[in-house]
Amino acid sequence: MNSERRRKELADFLRTRRSRLSPHEAGLPVETSRRRTPGLRREEVASLSGISLPWYTALEQGRDIQVSEQVLESLVRTLQLSNDERNHLLVLANHAVLPHETVDESISPAIQQILDRMGTYPAYVIDKRWNVSAWNQATNKVCGDFKQATEIERNILWRMFMMKDKQARIVNWENVATMLLAHFRSRYALYMNDSWYKELVNMLYDRSEEFREWWGRHDVTGNSEGEKVIQHPQAGLLTFRYNNFTVSESGDFLMRVFTPIEDTGTDERLEDLLSEFRSESL
Repeated sequence: MNSERRRKELADFLRTRRSRLSPHEAGLPVETSRRRTPGLRREEVASLSGISLPWYTALEQGRDIQVSEQVLESLVRTLQLSNDERNHLLVLANHAVLPHETVDESISPAIQQILDRMGTYPAYVIDKRWNVSAWNQATNKVCGDFKQATEIERNILWRMFMMKDKQARIVNWENVATMLLAHFRSRYALYMNDSWYKELVNMLYDRSEEFREWWGRHDVTGNSEGEKVIQHPQAGLLTFRYNNFTVSESGDFLMRVFTPIEDTGTDERLEDLLSEFRSESL
């Protein structure tokens, strides 16, 4: 079942990459008659890649066939894939090293101390399933109280697409959400044998129109860092740059730190927000 799911992902990925590339972009003569389908035809991809049409068709139909790395590299060149898309293609075609299953780890007290010492910088730790496992008080004040959240509400992908009050706070929501989903797609390919990933995708696919549309694009990226602008009900407009840091040898845990962007007043507003919180706690 898992190998069948991986072949289907590979087939869908190839179709979406083929449909986005015009004959002109691929270096083919421009036709005077109107094409029935957008992008390249299967026979054009096969010809440009130096492989037979029946073989490429079988690949796009998700059949159980072996594909060499040399052929994959030909498809990378023909479809003009980015480096992130190339890596994704190799994972789907079983030409990349998949992560080993690891024994469940827990967050050490030292990691929580680091989070707490971040001061006014919101920061949290996520596991390989993108569930928030540890956080600091600045995160609670900016993103909502994780202690009161249910297990699914601690998943950052679920929060992005299903928690509407959090969406309203993020001014550049579409940009943040599409990048997050493209990065998740890359991780999904690595952990496809984990049924939890499939269940999460199915739930979001059924309940979120935006997720359903963007998931069908098969966009991928290895970049998990960017900017987030939040309209906070008490502090006003907060502008951050977020970066990720590996905090375990297995790579299962990442720390995400939100750094206020200079000259936006975010640092001062965060300090006022946390000062108010400290006063309430006394």
